[in-house]
Amino acid sequence: MPWLALRQLFDAFADIRGVGCSKMTKALHRKRPVLIPMLDRVVQRYLEHDDPGDQAAFGERALGLVRGYKRDLDRNRAGVRAVRQELARRGHSLTEVRILDLLIWSVEVAG
Repeated sequence: MPWLALRQLFDAFADIRGVGCSKMTKALHRKRPVLIPMLDRVVQRYLEHDDPGDQAAFGERALGLVRGYKRDLDRNRAGVRAVRQELARRGHSLTEVRILDLLIWSVEVAG
């Protein structure tokens, strides 16, 4: 994972008024769906233990959340891959990142 490049990219969004982690990652996810998750409020809440908090710089906070997301994806890679393969067999194409997003949403909204 290109952590330094991601941090620099996230830092570039820091001073854009009205753009937080959620809007930034939703825009970037469309360009790099395999690399960047959508850090909306539901996913951020799920990743609260990886969140450096409001006192952290914008790029540092976003990077901390993405690192936590990647750790979770890596820990669950086999299961997520199995879901991806089954979806592909049924004619649906989703990235592993998007599948984890959907799983997080299903757990967070239900809980």
